[in-house]
Amino acid sequence: MNTKIRDAIYGIGKRLTSDHSYTKYADLECNFSEGVIPRGLIYEEDNRDTNAIGCVMVGLNPGKANKEERDFFKSEPLSYERFLLYWEENVLQRPYYKRLRKLADEIELGGPVLWTELVKCQSKEKGKLSVQTIRDDINKYLFRELENIPASWPLFGIGNQAFEILSYRFPDRLVLGIPHPTGSYGLFPKLFENKKLRRDIFNYTKKILKSEEKIAVKLGKV
Repeated sequence: MNTKIRDAIYGIGKRLTSDHSYTKYADLECNFSEGVIPRGLIYEEDNRDTNAIGCVMVGLNPGKANKEERDFFKSEPLSYERFLLYWEENVLQRPYYKRLRKLADEIELGGPVLWTELVKCQSKEKGKLSVQTIRDDINKYLFRELENIPASWPLFGIGNQAFEILSYRFPDRLVLGIPHPTGSYGLFPKLFENKKLRRDIFNYTKKILKSEEKIAVKLGKV
């Protein structure tokens, strides 16, 4: 168990959960009294091989919190531990996480997964975030998160925008672009054949991982 990584991410998560600065951004929804909070940072190591290479899954920003989630976060004093409890009990097995976890396993990245977002708060309009909002958030959180993650762990950019931003901002990392696993265009399932990752994608990805090249490539159409 890599307690150093876990403790570092936990410390960042504690600061994130109490970060009221998100309320100043016109393109974000952040209302602590209504249970709309900064979220999306999880270091998952349960049922993972802590001695194996892990990965970082990076989305654009969290989706809209539903009523159950909002009610949960406004019912008792908020803490990062409480956020993790809700995630483990209600979010862990949602399709977004299950499908991306399966992809990591298929590529034989059986280590821990850092789940994170470019922007840690939901947007007022889906998929629409200003350059300044993204710029501020990356510098405030994502850079600090990745300082604690081994250089051998690839970054997965979930969707085209996340892939492009990671590619530009992290030239010293391997960045893999993949379609959003619950996207409406149905591109993610095309990475698979007979419920297994396509052999050409598997071979290509394993070749890159073995070479340890720090490049940015798309796996399929993103």
